[in-house]
Amino acid sequence: MGSSQPSSPLLQKPLKVACIQIASGPDKTKNLAQARQKVLEAASSGANLIILPECFNSPYSTAQFRAYAEPLSPSPDETTSPSFFALAQMARDSGAFLIGGTVPEHDTDTDRIYNTSAVYSPQGELLASHRKMHLFDIDVPGGMSFHESDTLSAGNRITVVDLDGYGRIGLGICYDMRFAEPSAIAARHGAFALVFPSAFNTTTGPLHWELLGRARAVDNQVYSVLCSQARGKDGGYPAWGYSLVADPMGRVVAGMDEKEGIVYAVLEPGVIGETRVAIPVTGQRRFDVYPDLGELVRLR
Repeated sequence: MGSSQPSSPLLQKPLKVACIQIASGPDKTKNLAQARQKVLEAASSGANLIILPECFNSPYSTAQFRAYAEPLSPSPDETTSPSFFALAQMARDSGAFLIGGTVPEHDTDTDRIYNTSAVYSPQGELLASHRKMHLFDIDVPGGMSFHESDTLSAGNRITVVDLDGYGRIGLGICYDMRFAEPSAIAARHGAFALVFPSAFNTTTGPLHWELLGRARAVDNQVYSVLCSQARGKDGGYPAWGYSLVADPMGRVVAGMDEKEGIVYAVLEPGVIGETRVAIPVTGQRRFDVYPDLGELVRLR
């Protein structure tokens, strides 16, 4: 194992996670109110880490991302950045770590729009943000055609976040999950879980959603946490749903269907250790033959 891997347990104590599966609509105020109600519900059930889905505050539409975009800052203004302001308040009021799904972010310096996930502490402090690195540009014959790059710009860094008292998580957004390298790098840098706010669709969801979530967990012998939008009823973007948590052995330990709801799971430190003893690929990697990606990439 490369020197980027900490010697202490990756997950320091059990962590109860909650994936909030909701469908967003055109009314930002209603979307934020719905998210707040579900975040507080999850906190009342003892969740320590609460996750919202991709584009929870807006329609998932390249034609509308700019209209819903907001600037991101450590001290968001309620008028110009109502979604980020609301997320900080949700985290503070819930007393839990909060991954705010994603919000279209307006970089006022460059006028670019990013698909951005912001992470908040239980005190409502902005811990980190991740800009979607791999834009969802696909053309499936007879199925889905979508091009995020029509509106969005791509992020350029891998994000690992320290959740004080628990350990580190790796953060990606939906399509990022298809690329194994960022997940491997996050794991090499000590992540105990890989978290993906998402809005997979009904074309690729049946084929790849669970498969990719389980694969990233098995690849890296960590937990993977996939939080999706629910299937909407308004005929908009056809989200797949089926939020899930997979353990380091690739078992789906919690999940649901396409409807709105909350998925709960407790991540256990011992499961990671037991997996790595039973199938010790983490210690058997041949870095004398191929490079350790964690050594090649230094996180900022």
